[in-house]
Amino acid sequence: MNQESKNIKPNFLYIGASKAGSSWLFECLRAHPSVFIPIAKDLQFFNLYYDKGTDWYQAFFDTKDAFLAYGEMSHDYFLASKNAQRICDFNPAIKLIACLRNPVDKILSNYNYAKRTYLDKQVSFEEFFNNHSKYKKDETHNMGRENANNYDNLAPFYKLFPSENILILFYDDLKSQPEYFIQKVYNFLEVDTDFTPPMLNTKVNPNQSSRNSTLAHIAYKIAAIVRQIGLSNVVGSIKRNKLVNAMLYQNKSDDKKENLTDIELKMVNDYYKESYPKLVELIEEELPEGWYI
Repeated sequence: MNQESKNIKPNFLYIGASKAGSSWLFECLRAHPSVFIPIAKDLQFFNLYYDKGTDWYQAFFDTKDAFLAYGEMSHDYFLASKNAQRICDFNPAIKLIACLRNPVDKILSNYNYAKRTYLDKQVSFEEFFNNHSKYKKDETHNMGRENANNYDNLAPFYKLFPSENILILFYDDLKSQPEYFIQKVYNFLEVDTDFTPPMLNTKVNPNQSSRNSTLAHIAYKIAAIVRQIGLSNVVGSIKRNKLVNAMLYQNKSDDKKENLTDIELKMVNDYYKESYPKLVELIEEELPEGWYI
């Protein structure tokens, strides 16, 4: 049975985090025949474009084919409590997916991403971490240490949505057991779990450095402008273009905790580990062992 696009409401959202396998998950979801997800990753409706209205948002789900699951991925949604309330107002029965990454690795990845796209390369990691408000990406997105505080980010959603509507995943599992990881997602969305996405064992959007920092910064700003005028699908198509990516970026080795000094590593670990007991209680799951190292 076909549906008119204006009546289609997403029944799932990926709310966070960035740099936690979201590009791989995006491709796996798009590949599934029972899942519809717009080509525009990061629509950011509930955090950046809420004033455009639900008609604008639901136009991205303009499809005449029938699917079991309709959703989108905007990994900044869980960075502000107001987003949780807006999502609940829109669809209180919606399913939410979050993939959590070791906060130490996450904040280092944030730092490297910030340097690649908008941050002065002279800014040290310690300065970035301790002056988090100064180095946020924009007025609505803080790339600093709060960005990787999983408890604070998730708590507003658990207040508004039943726990059975929230799937918590770990980046550690994606790296070690990708098939198990994606089957959990498909099962949560109530679609065929026997489907094997073609990119199951392929690394999507690997860690990169810019070939030319000035050009990368310009591309980043242009993409933001294009999103603002409602052409997120165009940005999504360009970001998936291998030639464009090859022109702007080059792959490099993964972010490693070894890139931090012992003092920096202790500083970051001490900051985040205080929230671990609260996070375990909130999500009712144990954290991966690697988080405690």
